[in-house]
Amino acid sequence: MKIKIICFNKVDKEFKDVISYYSDKISKLCNFEIIEINEVATNNQTKNIVENMKLLSNKLNVLIENRFQPIVLDVNSKIVDSIEFKNLIENNKDTGTGNLAFIVGPSDGYSDEFKQNNYTKISFGKVTMPHLLFRAVLFEQIYRSFKIMNNDKYHK
Repeated sequence: MKIKIICFNKVDKEFKDVISYYSDKISKLCNFEIIEINEVATNNQTKNIVENMKLLSNKLNVLIENRFQPIVLDVNSKIVDSIEFKNLIENNKDTGTGNLAFIVGPSDGYSDEFKQNNYTKISFGKVTMPHLLFRAVLFEQIYRSFKIMNNDKYHK
């Protein structure tokens, strides 16, 4: 199984240790890749934000390969718990392509065109958090999912 994380910007030093910790653990359980896209700053003018959303969403579409099932992380989507998240990974491993691409969107959000793609969309809840903190939560949940699948005691 291969898991790809597509996200924006580099990891700040404050989050580097926790993200590296989980990245190392996940890498021992599956083929794991992180793709970081540089985000373009906008000046909060509506036209520039919309144009930026389209530009960044187009970059995402290019990075999503046909052999990967895209999972879009979006706060406005269906909320999943740890078991449902594990089932998503496990079902893909057992009956899907075996390849998942988790997409953590840009700070301005996804373009309307990108949202219309027939990608699986999930949320970890309605709270807003910084992208790097969310990335750490995502990595922890991926690791937790593998531990649950392997009947390890980590998740309890």
